[in-house]
Amino acid sequence: MIRLMLADDHVMLREGLRSQLKQSPDLQVVGEAGTPAEVMEQLPSLKPDVLILDLNFPDGNGITLLGQIGQAWPSCRVVVLTMYNHVRYAQHAMESGARGFVVKGAPFEELVEAIRAVHRGETYMCRTMRGRLAAQKRRGRRPDALGSLSQREFEVLVLVGNGLAMKEIAAQLGVSEKSVTTYRARIQQKLQMRNKAELIRFALENGLVE
Repeated sequence: MIRLMLADDHVMLREGLRSQLKQSPDLQVVGEAGTPAEVMEQLPSLKPDVLILDLNFPDGNGITLLGQIGQAWPSCRVVVLTMYNHVRYAQHAMESGARGFVVKGAPFEELVEAIRAVHRGETYMCRTMRGRLAAQKRRGRRPDALGSLSQREFEVLVLVGNGLAMKEIAAQLGVSEKSVTTYRARIQQKLQMRNKAELIRFALENGLVE
């Protein structure tokens, strides 16, 4: 039996997932969380084999949460289930510790495949994202603007895109406000943006925020 935990801020989505997952006799949902804080609080007691994790929370960033989970509960394997279908999201999620990546528009069977694969110790990328990664590799072009960002710079861009202040971003990432300011300056230089408003617009246009 594979023990599962669902982490998404949408209650209706969690209920739908729980109902569908019940149809697989080898899967058992042992708990749910609607915030990053609830995820970290419940992991030690629930001890899930696999955590199904969204990347977007009103009070937190899933990429950052992945790093925290890896440090505090490394035995828990994470499958990211997200609406974000940009290749860079998939790359950063896997680099941050996710073992699987599935977009919410994928068939439900792919999520079940991902759960079973990561439980076996494998990694899993949904077909949509595999196709995009393969196409990017075939083109063999220079990395796009997002590809030039480091993992931490990408995290800061997403949080800026969500409208967080420097102080809030620093608290979420566990770094100083000065560091966040430095990261934002690097992002603006790499993306050739002049201010926060342009960064927010860029994040929206590239599907990095809702």
